[in-house]
Formats: sequence, structure tokens, C-alpha cells
Amino acid sequence: MGFDYAGIHAIASLDDRILSTVRSLADVVEGEALTIEPVLLTKVDTVATVARALRETGVRWLQLHRTWSVDGLDVLLTALRTEVPNTRVIMLVDPEEGPSRELVTEILDLVDFVILDHRQGGTGRLLDSYALHRTLDVIPSNRVFLAGGIAPDNVASLVSSYRPYAVDAQSSLLGPDGDHDVNRLVAFAAAVRPPGAEGGALRAVR
Repeated sequence: MGFDYAGIHAIASLDDRILSTVRSLADVVEGEALTIEPVLLTKVDTVATVARALRETGVRWLQLHRTWSVDGLDVLLTALRTEVPNTRVIMLVDPEEGPSRELVTEILDLVDFVILDHRQGGTGRLLDSYALHRTLDVIPSNRVFLAGGIAPDNVASLVSSYRPYAVDAQSSLLGPDGDHDVNRLVAFAAAVRPPGAEGGALRAVR
């Protein structure tokens, strides 16, 4: 379908059962030589636990969906550089919390990307446009994953307006049974990258 990232929710725990699921996806990606990147999404804040999860699963993309102090983030990334080199980190920033230019600059000095989303996540609600514009004034768009209420019927407009590196969708792509709906996935991918369109790294799903 053209998706480049598949997010794996391990919000509250990185126990062995969850890690087994993560490893299964990573094995499929490697075995089938797929170009999609698994992304581990978690609120777990124990440095050793996060490092172990990445080390044991082979996943190299990590999305931090909780508040980390700059000092705590520095400790985590120092550990990851030692134990799981080449890990790429995406850090949550909630535009509606009014992050300061100083804080955003410090975060960008440490992580590869930020994801602009509601801290709760999975709300299906668009971010406030004023807050979003204000935050994007201090973040290069090529360092931004954009989330929050993104759906097949609005993603093209949001991409055109904000030009993020990637878009992240979840609740809008689920069917009534709670599983991903193939028709919605296809529609989303087509809206982000219409047939015949040139490249563009504007894609993500979890």
C-alpha cells in the first residue's frame, strides 16, 4: 500500500509477551525483505527496559509517547547509543501544551524527529491549528511526524498545509471490529501519495 512505518503499541509495558509480538513483526519484515520500518511506541520510562526491548527485538525506531525531562532523555539516548547503535528516536511534543522554543530546541538536539500529537494519543481529534502553526514555527518540517485526527479525507489537505516529513494515523484506519480496515488503509495511502506522484517521505501508520 506504500506505508513506510508500522507502529507497535507497547504503551504501558514491555513484557516478554509484547516483545514476542514485536519480534514476530521484525522477523516478517526481515524475512520478506520489506521496506517498512517497525516502530516501537511506548510510555515506559525505565532506561534499561527500553534498551533491552530494542536490543532483543532488533527494532531500530523508537517513539517516546510520554514526558521526558531533557536530562532523562539524554541518559536514555546515551544508553541506546552504547547498547543499540543506530536507533532512531521520535519524541512526542503536544503543541497544545505550548512548548517553549528553548525546550523544543533542546529536544531536537537529542532526537531524530518529533511527533506532534495529543499527549493522550488515539483521540481522533485534530490538533488546534493555532497551536500547531506556533509549534511549527520553531521546528523544521522535515523533522516532524504529524498526528492527531488524521484520516483519509483530510490527510492530503494537512500534508499540503504543513509539509511534515511523515503523517501518523491510527483511529481513523480502524474498522468497527477494532482491526485495521483494508479499504481505509488503501484510501489513506492513495491520499498521501496519489498514483503517479513523485516520492515524498510523507507516510506512517500505527
